[in-house]
Amino acid sequence: MISGRSDWCISRQRTWGVPIPVFYHVDTQEPLITEKTIEHIKGIVSEKGSDAWWYMPTEELLPEKYRDKASEYRKGTDTMDVWFDSGSSWAAVSAKRDGLNFPADVYLEGSDQHRGWFQSSLLTSIATTGKAPYSSVITHGFVLDEEGFKMSKSVGNVVDPEKVIVGGKNSKVCCYRNLCYFLVLRSEICLNLVQEEPPYGADVLRLWVSSVDYTGDVLIGSQILRQMSDMYRKLRGTMRFLLANLHDWKPENSVPYSDLPKIDQYALFQLENVVASMKDGYDNYQFYKIYQITCVAQLLYYVMPYA
Repeated sequence: MISGRSDWCISRQRTWGVPIPVFYHVDTQEPLITEKTIEHIKGIVSEKGSDAWWYMPTEELLPEKYRDKASEYRKGTDTMDVWFDSGSSWAAVSAKRDGLNFPADVYLEGSDQHRGWFQSSLLTSIATTGKAPYSSVITHGFVLDEEGFKMSKSVGNVVDPEKVIVGGKNSKVCCYRNLCYFLVLRSEICLNLVQEEPPYGADVLRLWVSSVDYTGDVLIGSQILRQMSDMYRKLRGTMRFLLANLHDWKPENSVPYSDLPKIDQYALFQLENVVASMKDGYDNYQFYKIYQITCVAQLLYYVMPYA
């Protein structure tokens, strides 16, 4: 995509946006842009913002060297391409703010940015610093509803993260909910008694995010969230059960590996495999694999029978 990219015209003719700080001679239309003019304007923008270009007179925008000729120049009205704005964000963020590094570890955006932000960031950084502004790039798909359709307010299929966390307008919760789960009831009657938009909390939403393969489009909806809520409770219950078994364990109670029963040695062997696989998942930003290992393969079907 980069090798086949055409020339990038960064000027736009709009009534809004970040101005291109160029002056033009009134008679010859010759552009005036030098290191001194840029430095002077940069100081003004740092103090007053980019709108200063529009409301300040040319005399004040020009450095002292050109002020006696201010009447011979006019301000340019072209604005920067918005991709230039976002593409130079690395210079204002990663390279300037304390605690951040340049280049950034990761740039994260949707697959539509392969020709957008990823490229404009790369071009501006290479042109001015000689290196890319990021060490890695991660692209993700889009969030769709449960039927695989694009979310739209007019259609009414938008899943609001805030409602997922704190719940919707229907605040009634089934008084038999705990009993229903205790009896492992999943009947339609029970589900109808439960709140239509229950408050799942942030952890259920986080768990859903970690469970999906974001490299493609992902689905979310009420049924998926209910299933994720069930999985969250199972995972949390499993963790609490395992931790309860370890509450009185002390390091001095350790048994040498050679003295352990074969089943315990095998369990430790499996644990090492799990740790290695999870570390690999984190290193490669494949969080859904960590979810699969933790929730499905190991804890729920392997550890519990032997605990």
